[in-house]
Amino acid sequence: MKKRTKAIFLISFLLIFALGTGAILGAVTWIIQDTPDITDYKGSSEATLIYDADGELLTKLFKENRVYVPLEKMPEDLKNAIVAIEDTKFYVHHGIDFWGIGRAMVNNILKGDLLDQGASTITQQLARNAFLTLDKNYLRKIQEAYLAIQFERLYTKSEILEMYLNEIFLGHSAYGVETASLQYFGKSVENLTLAESALIAGLPQSPNNYTPLRYPERAIRRRNVVLDRMYELGYITEAERDQAKNAELNLDTVEESKNNSAHYFALYVRDQLINRFGASMVYSGGLKVHTTLNSEMQNLAEQTINNKIENGFIPSFQSNQSENLQPQLSLVSLDVNSGAIRAMVGGRGTDQFNRAYQAVRQPGSAFKPFVYSTALIEGDYTTGTVINDLPMLASETGKGDKLSIWPRNYGDRYRGLINLNTALTNSVNVAAVKLIQDVGVKNVINFTERLGISTFTQDDGLDDHYSLALGGLNRGVTPIEMASAYSVFANKGIYTEPHAITEVYDKHDNLIYEAQPESKMVMSEDDSYLITSMLKSVVDNGTGRRAQMNRDVGGKTGTTNDYTDAWFVGFTSQIATSVWIGEDTNRSMEYDVKTVGSGEAAQIWGDYMREAVKDMPVINFQMPDNVIEVDVDPYTGLLSNQYSPRIDVLPYKEGTEPTKRESLHGPVETVRIDRESGLLATANCPADQVEERHYISGSGIRIGPTQKSFREFNSSKRSEDLVRGTYTIEAGEPVQQIDHEYGIPKVQRNGNPRYETKPNRICNLHPASQPLTEDAADTESNSDDSSEESDDSIRSLFDIFGND
Repeated sequence: MKKRTKAIFLISFLLIFALGTGAILGAVTWIIQDTPDITDYKGSSEATLIYDADGELLTKLFKENRVYVPLEKMPEDLKNAIVAIEDTKFYVHHGIDFWGIGRAMVNNILKGDLLDQGASTITQQLARNAFLTLDKNYLRKIQEAYLAIQFERLYTKSEILEMYLNEIFLGHSAYGVETASLQYFGKSVENLTLAESALIAGLPQSPNNYTPLRYPERAIRRRNVVLDRMYELGYITEAERDQAKNAELNLDTVEESKNNSAHYFALYVRDQLINRFGASMVYSGGLKVHTTLNSEMQNLAEQTINNKIENGFIPSFQSNQSENLQPQLSLVSLDVNSGAIRAMVGGRGTDQFNRAYQAVRQPGSAFKPFVYSTALIEGDYTTGTVINDLPMLASETGKGDKLSIWPRNYGDRYRGLINLNTALTNSVNVAAVKLIQDVGVKNVINFTERLGISTFTQDDGLDDHYSLALGGLNRGVTPIEMASAYSVFANKGIYTEPHAITEVYDKHDNLIYEAQPESKMVMSEDDSYLITSMLKSVVDNGTGRRAQMNRDVGGKTGTTNDYTDAWFVGFTSQIATSVWIGEDTNRSMEYDVKTVGSGEAAQIWGDYMREAVKDMPVINFQMPDNVIEVDVDPYTGLLSNQYSPRIDVLPYKEGTEPTKRESLHGPVETVRIDRESGLLATANCPADQVEERHYISGSGIRIGPTQKSFREFNSSKRSEDLVRGTYTIEAGEPVQQIDHEYGIPKVQRNGNPRYETKPNRICNLHPASQPLTEDAADTESNSDDSSEESDDSIRSLFDIFGND
């Protein structure tokens, strides 16, 4: 009976043992099968490094802020410090320290917490950090031990130590010793001292508790523990230990603060990289990205804008519709020859909306150079072509009520006969609309697209979309594309695609991308010089005066209706820059303290560019061999004569210059006129009603200077909306007869303007000092109030000078 009992007991025990062992082996097998494969492990994710044009680190993109460095670039003191404090038997065990595990289990049992201490080796820590969670449970511990054995089987001790030192988290955003070294000491890991190496080696146990940035005293105490352990193991001498223990921290966190500069440029580069390589590669692939950014110009751009905000030149308001201060700003600078982006500011903060290339805004008059360029290329226009700057009725442009004036010039001021150069210099709306009517909307859009503007819609191309000439686009334009388009004028008609990235290397330093920006001729060098000359006149004599500097500058202002957008886009021979100001919500910038317009944009542009190019060689705009300068009369567009009151020196493509000399101007006589009657004044006319007027002898055509006013009549408009316009006639300019309500020029049957001429009758509103002769009495007045045509000889003279 006893033998039978013993047999049953033995069989039961063996069965239970077998079942238990099988269960354990099955569980372990299952755990191992669920453990990641490390066969192809080549390190964890690495940060992508972005450098400026001089090779200085701008910023990093990462999921984990890690920069991988080989073991040979790490100081021996750092390797020894890590081994001393983390795993003294690293070089002799095979991934697991069984004595350490036993000691830890005893301590855990005594504490009543079986998971308190893990006795993890460096290899186990690598396995855990690279592949597992930080959860404290037996499943994770078994996987950790298995992976450690696999690491030891597949890799050498040096490879494991290298992986570990590049993998571990060391506080704040630093993963790996290189990033930690830069973060805490502002230098590469290979330059660490013994004291600094010991401090970093002390961090893995508890990075947040020992960080020197928050707890310097704790960090020093932990560093000294590491140094003592290194001395005990014979890695350093007593003297070296004592010297290192007395060393100050000497923290240098410059690297962290640098990451805030060029914020919007970094966003732009990031988006370009993601489009090309994908987000995973960008945030974990360890790319090395070399960019076009000039850090000096970037810092100058940010400083200029910040100064304007701080001194109140640009006001600051909190909008209910946005958490960002308003108005916002953008600045983009390009190298006109290469298309390289040298500076980029996408807002007045560090939000994620980059207005430099994501904000599509109305360009206002900054669009006009594209219309003028099309006229020079597609039409028979020159810089000296004369346009009649007097009001048009909306019906002439298909804009609603035929009795409405459209377009309106700024300030409702009209200049009469002006050439294209003067029209662009003074940003004349009527001239721009007349040009686009003649050359065609589609031609303007086609040319502007060749300049790199990509934001047109189908509706922009409608044949009667004449407001396009004034910057009235359905969507708008972006600051970066505006800078690029203007750079074509400075680059002799060559468009070069704007770009921010020059080269990209992978984590193994293989070149995987090199910039090859598109470059193409979009207008001739001659035509580009003509528009450049006109834009230079804008800065020298027109609306862009605030952008002047000690070298040739071309540019154009732009302000939209209700001051929702303000622009200045300009260039030198080397740099093209656009400045935009506006609220994110398209609200007006008419504030109580001031109204923000293109003047503010031009001043920001000027303040920035004067400093940005001051060390660059002065290279003024070079006139091509096929372009000549000619002295012309601005009112006829013909060669000037000895009586021309003003001479414009304008560039022409050879063969397009005027060959005839103007005959409008000649000797001038001054005549006293009674204002009330418009007739020759007598001695009896009241002195306060008599004025002197100037006429060209022979033709009798009246010339300026003078001024006329008109007031629109339109019963469907509110009184405050009616146009009260002024027609300003410069000295020597022939005075046109205009409609007193709408300012529209009166014309002859052939469409040419009708001019005022010298009256031949004496004022009859006051007793004459002498009686009129019969001939004089029969002569009709040619005053402004007369509706009769001049005689044939004078009419033929008018026909010569009608240029509308």
